[in-house]
Amino acid sequence: MGLTTFARAIADGAGRLLWKTQLTLRTTGLQLLSTVRALPETVAEQIRTWRGHTLAMPIDEQRQLLAEFYEKFEDLVELICDAGFNADATPYQARYEEVRAWMMRAYPLLKPYMSAHLSYDPSDAEFGLSVAGYATDAMEALFCAEQLHTLLEKDEGHLIGRIERARSGLYRYADYLRGIIGT
Repeated sequence: MGLTTFARAIADGAGRLLWKTQLTLRTTGLQLLSTVRALPETVAEQIRTWRGHTLAMPIDEQRQLLAEFYEKFEDLVELICDAGFNADATPYQARYEEVRAWMMRAYPLLKPYMSAHLSYDPSDAEFGLSVAGYATDAMEALFCAEQLHTLLEKDEGHLIGRIERARSGLYRYADYLRGIIGT
């Protein structure tokens, strides 16, 4: 092997190494960027969902989140009812998207605690499967549809019962929390 051939082999190997390094850095950078974008908005949310493990949420934080959640829940119910009575969901869609985004982010934090207080009905799970592709409980079924008109059109007459089951679960969960701290 001549000196020229040896130099070409080294240059070719160095070029391939440089190309692989650039590709690896790009891929790692894109993965890091997507991870950062997917992080929850607060540190408390991040701690609770780190690596897929749910840590116990302190009672005071549960009460605070439940109070905020209840307000958003009532906003959601009002939107659904207004859109149902109006027979046109278009004017309410933007607000529904806002409330839905908040609920989608907050409900997974409360769901492990609240699920024991919800009444389950097969129509809720069937609704979630038909609209979102996964089984839902009464609460999730109220915001699993991306479009408000889809929620109203695919309801099949179970919406009022679903709202009542979800509201009842919220009340029972709040009573449970009050019983724990004795207020």
